[in-house]
Amino acid sequence: MTLAQYLPSKLIDNILINLNWIYHGNLSKYGFVRPKLGSLTLKAATGRSAVIDVGTVKEIKSGEIQVVEALQRAG
Repeated sequence: MTLAQYLPSKLIDNILINLNWIYHGNLSKYGFVRPKLGSLTLKAATGRSAVIDVGTVKEIKSGEIQVVEALQRAG
């Protein structure tokens, strides 16, 4: 990532969080919670990437997909 060469990861995380909010709006009313770590910090710490599927967000907002709480145990 080019920005990471010039800016601290916390600043990039804040930029990405704000861009995400501008693009998708407040997703908390649909059951999404903001992660404790920003995308870049999460990737550096765990190797995992945070992903938001734009098509899925659109279907959640339209009501085609309903978000439910996490399962404690399946079966």
